[in-house]
Amino acid sequence: MKMWRCEVCGYLHEGEEPPDICPKCGAPKEKFELLDDEETQMMKDALLTKEKYKQVLERLEEINRLAEEGVALDLDDGCNKIFNKTRDDISEIHKMIKEELENHAQECIWVKVASDGELP
Repeated sequence: MKMWRCEVCGYLHEGEEPPDICPKCGAPKEKFELLDDEETQMMKDALLTKEKYKQVLERLEEINRLAEEGVALDLDDGCNKIFNKTRDDISEIHKMIKEELENHAQECIWVKVASDGELP
C-alpha cells in the first residue's frame, strides 16, 4: 500500500492516491508527497512503536492506581516500600518514554508521523 504525507501538516494517508483534501489541515491533493518504500516502512514502524508506548502507558496508569491504593492502606514497612517503589518506577518509565519520543521528534521521525502533535 502506498503512503502519502501532507507537506503542510505531516498527516499520513495510506492508499493508491492521496485524498482530495487533507482531513487534518484542508490542504489540496497537490500538497501530498508519495513516500518511498524505505520511508513508508519507517513511518509504519514509528506508528506501531507509538501505539505500543501508548499501551504501556495505559497499563502503567492502572498499576499506579493499584500502588496508590496499597500506599493508602499503610500496612507495614515492607508493603509500603514495594508500593512506593512501584510508583517511583512507573514515574521513571513514563519519563523515559516521553524523553524517547521527544528525541525521535527532534530527529523528525515523530514529527513526520504526528497526526495529533501530542506526546502521551
